[in-house]
Amino acid sequence: SLGQWCSHMRHAYKKIQNGMKTGDSLSQARIERLEEIGFQWQGVDYDKAFEKRCRELIAFKEEFGHCKVPVKKYSSNPSL
Repeated sequence: SLGQWCSHMRHAYKKIQNGMKTGDSLSQARIERLEEIGFQWQGVDYDKAFEKRCRELIAFKEEFGHCKVPVKKYSSNPSL
């Protein structure tokens, strides 16, 4: 999948940054091509994502008085 490929590119880039070899999968030309596209070498910032979800949970609790978020989407925020 595209997500797996992106993860592989990030992993290879990190190896290069640490002075390790990656084979031919990520040459300097490929790094430059990805950067031209706007590729983000850092994946998801899990700390930011965690804090965002905590804020959403706080808002949910303030609205409903509990933290028992239904498994099915609720109308105020379908992403929860």
